[in-house]
Amino acid sequence: MNFDWTLYLQLADELIGHQRTPGLLEAYLRTAVSRSYYGVFCIARDFLVSRGEAVPKADTHKFVRDEYWKSPNRAEKKIGKDLLYLWIERKDADYEDGATIDINRARTAYEMAKRILERLRNVGAI
Repeated sequence: MNFDWTLYLQLADELIGHQRTPGLLEAYLRTAVSRSYYGVFCIARDFLVSRGEAVPKADTHKFVRDEYWKSPNRAEKKIGKDLLYLWIERKDADYEDGATIDINRARTAYEMAKRILERLRNVGAI
């Protein structure tokens, strides 16, 4: 059975709304941004594979974004654009220790991921 990547979005929602340890707030929020991105990225990637695309192991994230970005379908173009935005947010959350990742930024990333998920549903990825 394949993993249900939408569970990462559910996890992101829980991390944003239910921090139990106040000292871990920033870690919760950074993880929420990261999981928001990876949840929709993996669904987008898997959809390309199901359509017969040979997704490379190197530069996978760029490849997936570009495949959507260059699509003649407007919804797919928007998926590519939004994946880029969310990827940048994820990079900040995962690697930039000086980045400010607050509740608003985490919520914005999560909401963007939900919009991407809806677009993926509309193009038949789910």
